[in-house]
Amino acid sequence: MFGILRSLTGLRAYRGFIPQPKVHYVRSSQFHTAMILSKKAKVKSGATNKAKKGAQVEENTDASSAEASNIDFDDANAKFTSVLEKFKKHANDAKLGKTNPDIFDKLTIATSNGDVPFNQVAQSSIKGRNFVITVFDPSNSQSIVNSVLASDLNMNPQVDPTNKSTLKVPLPPVTTESKKENTKQLKAVFEKFKNGGKVSLASVRSDFRNKFQKSSKKKRLSDEEEQIWKNFEKLHKEYTDKLSSIYKEAEQKILK
Repeated sequence: MFGILRSLTGLRAYRGFIPQPKVHYVRSSQFHTAMILSKKAKVKSGATNKAKKGAQVEENTDASSAEASNIDFDDANAKFTSVLEKFKKHANDAKLGKTNPDIFDKLTIATSNGDVPFNQVAQSSIKGRNFVITVFDPSNSQSIVNSVLASDLNMNPQVDPTNKSTLKVPLPPVTTESKKENTKQLKAVFEKFKNGGKVSLASVRSDFRNKFQKSSKKKRLSDEEEQIWKNFEKLHKEYTDKLSSIYKEAEQKILK
């Protein structure tokens, strides 16, 4: 009996020398809270990534929109307006026909210094029923008379006997035939400023079209670029209508 007790006592003593593992107890409520926080962190991370992607898409869209807006409409308006202003001057010249005092500017005058343009040796104006040519140097008066007679103007200038620096040229009469000729010239000028030459509405449109296609860098325009070009075409049509109105008004004045 005493032997058994001694054995048990020795066993307990031996177990006291063996290191026992430590057990940590976690409350169920703490574990549940940790799981919820972990899930929230994952959801928040996912939402942040989506927000970043959305911001990137929006940024790319804005950049694309800015790149697509590559027509300077202020510049287009200025160039279209310039064409109209130049046409107005030429339309007025066509309306006046041979009663335009600038009609002599195309002449070349023989002087002691060689052949020079008319406007370098004289200037012209209208007074009553006559052109009045003021010659800067009286020695060139006869050369101007000869140049006018040799032209296709069918005019006969006369030197003013009281002032050799002044020439008088009777204005040609306005006839039905001259009106038809003037309207014909006006029509040609209208077509030139509408469709032909470097200074025309069509030329301005073509320049902007080439720049627009080159800057888009795409074989096919985007919906936004299509809308931009439609707005430009609308602007071009507005100026074409304005040009037509100026032409018709000038034509009516010729035929009066």
